[in-house]
This record gives sequence, C-alpha cells and structure tokens, in this order.
Amino acid sequence: MNCFKKLLRKEFGAGRYQQFAEYVEKYIGPEVEESKELFNTIYQYCNCLDSEKILGMQARLNETLYSAFKVGKTYMMSFLLFIMAWFYVLCAQFPTEVLLPAIGVLCLGFGLKTWQFFANRCFYVDARIIETYRQVLERILIKRAREGRKQE
Repeated sequence: MNCFKKLLRKEFGAGRYQQFAEYVEKYIGPEVEESKELFNTIYQYCNCLDSEKILGMQARLNETLYSAFKVGKTYMMSFLLFIMAWFYVLCAQFPTEVLLPAIGVLCLGFGLKTWQFFANRCFYVDARIIETYRQVLERILIKRAREGRKQE
C-alpha cells in the first residue's frame, strides 16, 4: 500500500476513502483541474474538527509528503548501488554457487525498491485526493486564523 493511501485511510476511514477513490476514478480525469464536490465533501468532514486536530492532520500530511519525496530520492541511490553491486559480483569471479544467489538477492532487493517507488509515485487517484485534502486543510486554517484576528 502506498503512503498516500495509508494516510487517507487513517484520517478518513477505509469506507470514506473508498468513496473518494471511486469518485475520482469516475468523475475526475487528468484534464480536470479541481473537483468542487470532492473538495466540499472533505471540507465538510474537516471543518467540524477543532483547530488542534486540523493542525495534527496537516502535520501528518506533511510527514507523508516528505516520506513520498524521500522514496523517490532514495530510489536513485538504490539504482546506483544496484548497478555497482551487479558489476562487483560479476567482476569478482565468484563460484556459480555464490554468484547466482547473489544476483538473485540483488534483483529481489532492487525489485522491491522499484515496486515501492512506483506504488508511491504512480497512483493518480490517491495523489488527487491528497492534493484536495491539502487544499482543504490550508483553507480551513487560513479561515480560522482570519476569524481569530477579527475577534481580537
């Protein structure tokens, strides 16, 4: 499961996440800039929460976005290490009993890293929901900050 999906399920629950995902799959394509209905649904859910919970949600969102960024960053390093290890194993003239398992372990490790990279980068539906969620949290916090200044 990618990190966006994990966060969204934690914040909204599996059922509500599934509703959001189905809506995005049906009604929001790459050419659509934003979806008012998805925005309004998330806004209604989040707006009834207190500011402390909203700040916590925003902190978790920022952590998740950072971890998704780190996955991409570490993937490049993993690719370079995979290539260097591959050449080392081939040039070291190990016996076949050692060479084949070593190549298998290298390929398995790099394959898992590649799966993690694509799981966190290529899920359009989760990325659209996360972007809308980020906008909602920012709008709520800005609105509440303005209301707080007006009351003073």
